[in-house]
Amino acid sequence: MASTNLSTVRRNRRNAEQWRELLDLFNRSGQTQERFCAEHHLGLSTFGRWRKRLCRQSPMVSSDALFVELAQDEPASQPWDVELQLGTGMILRLRRAGC
Repeated sequence: MASTNLSTVRRNRRNAEQWRELLDLFNRSGQTQERFCAEHHLGLSTFGRWRKRLCRQSPMVSSDALFVELAQDEPASQPWDVELQLGTGMILRLRRAGC
């Protein structure tokens, strides 16, 4: 019976800020979770856990929110993205590029 050397498996440990950056990148990518995780060598279940954890910590969004408050104190030059999932595979994306 062949043994597997588990010490050769390398795992990247990321902190919450690194996961926030990855989730921001995912949100801007327009990809499915499966595709994004495959391209960035992320475990799908780990990605889902961090996404759920960080969404719960967000002061602006509750899990049952119908509306999301957008900060008004940012300068007009700041870029933003808004994505609405309208159902049946239709997505409306609004973006403002920074100056």
